[in-house]
Amino acid sequence: MTLAEVPKYVPKRGGKKVHYSTVYRWTTKGARGRVLASVMVGGIRYTTIEAVRRFLDAKPAMASKADSSLDDAIEEALREAGL
Repeated sequence: MTLAEVPKYVPKRGGKKVHYSTVYRWTTKGARGRVLASVMVGGIRYTTIEAVRRFLDAKPAMASKADSSLDDAIEEALREAGL
């Protein structure tokens, strides 16, 4: 199916359908470490219902090492401050 058809299969947020540009962004940049699988054929980007389901059901990517070391530094600072 084309990306323009995807909002019909995605749950509404706040009573509104997901916009086409959001779906396009999911295929190019992703969201929270996940990318919607798609293929470009003849200048039109396509995906499948299965790919949409996998994308929506996927758990967010694990935090990077930099994030965890920052979290550790914050925890250490709080401990030293007695909080």
